[in-house]
Amino acid sequence: MVGEILWLDEVLADDRSRVGAKAFTLARLRRAGLPVPDGFVLLAGDGSLEGMREAALRAALARLRGAVAVRSSSTLEDTSEASFAGQYRSLLDVRGEEDVVRATRACLASAAGATGYARAVGASGRGAMAVLVQRFVEPRAAGVVFTRHPRDPSALVVESHAGGGDAVLSGAVRPDRYVVDRETGTTRDGPAASSLDPAQLAEVVRLARRAEELLGAPQDVEWALGLEGVALVQSRPITTAAEEWERTDPRVRRLTRANVGEVLPGAVTPLTWTTGSRRSRPPPGCARATRRPSSSCTAITST
Repeated sequence: MVGEILWLDEVLADDRSRVGAKAFTLARLRRAGLPVPDGFVLLAGDGSLEGMREAALRAALARLRGAVAVRSSSTLEDTSEASFAGQYRSLLDVRGEEDVVRATRACLASAAGATGYARAVGASGRGAMAVLVQRFVEPRAAGVVFTRHPRDPSALVVESHAGGGDAVLSGAVRPDRYVVDRETGTTRDGPAASSLDPAQLAEVVRLARRAEELLGAPQDVEWALGLEGVALVQSRPITTAAEEWERTDPRVRRLTRANVGEVLPGAVTPLTWTTGSRRSRPPPGCARATRRPSSSCTAITST
């Protein structure tokens, strides 16, 4: 049974193909002393969860105890070319052995759903899927850090929301957004009343910068603020260089493509274009994105 499970503290430099990209990176950060929640990996296999593999999962879970996060960890994801963001399953605050087993099966099954995406971005095959099970951090606030501002490499961007970070990642809420100078740590722009106080923001920035330093490239870092402080729950390379976001029209105040280029890597169908165009129309009284915005509106375009 031991051969089916590897704890994060046991992951070695040549284990990426066994534990997948997400778990491998988090193990590196944890080994360097960064606050990554403890956990274990169900090693990549044939995609099944039967017999010895299921027994090993149950045994490891008994040692971990409490609520957990169950997350896919594919060998294809989190590269400098493609992050596979949103392609695989992650289930948070999972409680009880049977629910963890079901969540693990769901993560394993999600590998098949990303086949089309993998083909579109030029990845080879389905890759291998491992499953990462970690202690769940009950978040008071959570969000992401982009250690390189998409339009200004001298700054970084922190997005935060009171509660779980999944709301930020899904776009369900408008997060607090801070622009921080990379060299001085000074906040250039941010909300007056927000989900992070200055000390918490400084700690999030410090940890994200440390992750970037250890991993050797600008990072998209997911974090959660719990009772014991800030924890890092994912880090992956930023897949769009800052120069690709250069402002081309001074009349446009904000340009976003979010992760549309990854979620929709192929040709956009007429139905998608029509639906998206209607949803992105400005409210009555606001100028269109191709004209100078009024004082109460911000022009947003998508590509």
